[in-house]
Amino acid sequence: MAASHTFICFSSKDDAIARGVVEFLETAGLKCWISLRDVLPGDNYQESIVRAIEAATSIVFLFSESSNASGEIRKELSIGGSIKVPVFPLRLTPIAPTGALRYELATRQYIDIFPDREAALTKLVSRIKYVIANPGAEESAAPAATAAPHAAQPARDPVVASGSKQFEAIRALLARHIGPIAKVLIEKAAREAGTPDEFCERLAANVTAPADRAAFVKAVQAQLAAK
Repeated sequence: MAASHTFICFSSKDDAIARGVVEFLETAGLKCWISLRDVLPGDNYQESIVRAIEAATSIVFLFSESSNASGEIRKELSIGGSIKVPVFPLRLTPIAPTGALRYELATRQYIDIFPDREAALTKLVSRIKYVIANPGAEESAAPAATAAPHAAQPARDPVVASGSKQFEAIRALLARHIGPIAKVLIEKAAREAGTPDEFCERLAANVTAPADRAAFVKAVQAQLAAK
């Protein structure tokens, strides 16, 4: 795997658009990593995704109705956020994020691929290259109205400490549903959640079936109460 690349985060329903974006970015000199091309036969898909995100210098998120509803997309963005990889949302249609994705994109400025695809992708390339060359520049791109509340938040202890007995128990509970990515998502939620209830809600968003979700929340609450 290349040591430096732009990770393409997309829904499989948008793969035709994703291929075109990759072609444009790589022609402009930005090496890309995209699962439909770069996960090799026999490779573990989830592990390949995690390694690719960890090696990325930037993430381009193709934001559409399909990716807005994807639990896998939320996991990928959460992993990128936990290690502070700059995210560049490329909006494919005029929609707004919902649910957990709304939080992930709260301070991100979209680039709309419509109505002028070439102009939008040219702007995307320019922005990615600038941020890679100027680490930390991404933060200055956040809208003032949304960036200020985050800057004002005081430091606080995580809801549950990484490596603790409760953390490992909760990791095991979530891993039953989503596999090894659970550890990264729990660490991120523990740092950022303001209350135990919010912590539970964030994790529960990764459990698909309503009955399983309710049982999961109850089990996590029991672990937190045992601290």
